[in-house]
Amino acid sequence: MTGILVVIASPGDTADERAAVRDQMNDWNINNGRRQGIALLPWLYERSAVPALGSRPQSVINSQAVDRADVVVAFFDSRLGSSTGVDVSGTAEEIRRAHSLGKPVHVYFSNEPIPRDADLEQAAALSEFRRELEAEGLLGDYDDPADLAGQVIRALEHDIDEAGWSGVDVSATSSAGARLKWEHDHRTEQQGLDKNGKMKYRTLSNRLVVTNSGDRAAEDLRFKVTGLDGAQLHFDPPREAVTIEPDSVRDWVAIPVKSGSVQIDAEWTEGGAPQERRWTIRI
Repeated sequence: MTGILVVIASPGDTADERAAVRDQMNDWNINNGRRQGIALLPWLYERSAVPALGSRPQSVINSQAVDRADVVVAFFDSRLGSSTGVDVSGTAEEIRRAHSLGKPVHVYFSNEPIPRDADLEQAAALSEFRRELEAEGLLGDYDDPADLAGQVIRALEHDIDEAGWSGVDVSATSSAGARLKWEHDHRTEQQGLDKNGKMKYRTLSNRLVVTNSGDRAAEDLRFKVTGLDGAQLHFDPPREAVTIEPDSVRDWVAIPVKSGSVQIDAEWTEGGAPQERRWTIRI
């Protein structure tokens, strides 16, 4: 196995995003790691940093994480963060340091509405920082934590291919059998301001989606959705077993009552052989 150290860099208002990216990386390891000989290793300061004296806090994170990283993934919601004395924020310093060291760096910005209690000075500083980065390369944006996590996995798969980390002919092995991916598709669009001057949004999609990117059908699929840590999802599962053909998508209306994570336990057959698997996704 080849371990790919992925530093997850973000300000303190992105707890949901950090959890979603970490969980999606762990799911990828279970579903793909053994076949490709790869383990994605998420490094998060709140879990992985080792306390040490003798230097400023950000330099400790730099030496323990950024300097050792294979990839840095950074994302922002409505805050930029606090100055480190070297750069405008810790996340900004990690981005620029990793880039100067020639490491792959992927940066994303949230499309979600700014909270009513948001620090407007922080939001303005974040907008200015985004304009600076736009001159240096392509930036990403995301609609919710699940959308971000999916984009991060695609970026890491690109890095694996570009760097040749796998050492396995992915084209010959990655699609063997049914490859199911679950996600909650939630999209909105702005509808202008209401009479109180607040932005109105219209929901375009609230659906539970399963994609089969493999080369074999997942036959007689049955699944159960369970809320975790208080998350609630209004969802009526299909009453009959369904078949997800190769390179196809099925979806059902699924409306979050309370956001968080849900667990999906699925059973199906491939060529008569029983299969079962568990996923955790954000809603």
